[in-house]
Amino acid sequence: MTSRLGLLVTDASPLITLAAADALECLTLPGLRVLIPDMVYFEVTQDLARTGAEDIVQWARRHAGQVEIVVTSVFVEFQVLRAADPRTRSRGRGEQSAVELLGVEIDRDPNLEAVLLYEDNDIRARRFVRGLPERVTALSTGDLLHELQAAGLIQSSDHILDNAAAKERNVSQQRQPSGDEAARQILRQHLERDRLDISKE
Repeated sequence: MTSRLGLLVTDASPLITLAAADALECLTLPGLRVLIPDMVYFEVTQDLARTGAEDIVQWARRHAGQVEIVVTSVFVEFQVLRAADPRTRSRGRGEQSAVELLGVEIDRDPNLEAVLLYEDNDIRARRFVRGLPERVTALSTGDLLHELQAAGLIQSSDHILDNAAAKERNVSQQRQPSGDEAARQILRQHLERDRLDISKE
């Protein structure tokens, strides 16, 4: 498993889309660490009756060690506020917890490489993304699936997106490359190294 930070899930959307498509395993196929801020995890699992919520819980348990639910002060603060007022909403806090997590990891290892997994098409317009170090890149759910297909790890990215669309997920933006070639190249190189390592065994 690589020593870089790996995939950091910046919001709930990639988890919900892949859970809807019964394709959460795509997040762990590259062998990277998958870091999910506790605030984001709460947002997708607080109501286990929602589509994919129970699947996300079980998937995280199956891959404990590779999938890490990381504690953030954003979630701690949210819990305090929610205890005082149950109507407190989590809106915007998932992204804030991702920013906090990334900052902690960068402070810990100034040379780390990270791939932010996102689904919103405007992520590059967000202030925190524009201020990221060059070695920290952003990868869409669709680009992750396209690279896994190119590496022969899944049969069809379109099939997975079709399954998600059938569960009323809007995946139209995920069918085309996002244009962030740097992120795709990082993942592609990692998958190629893994393929070569396996062929040598």
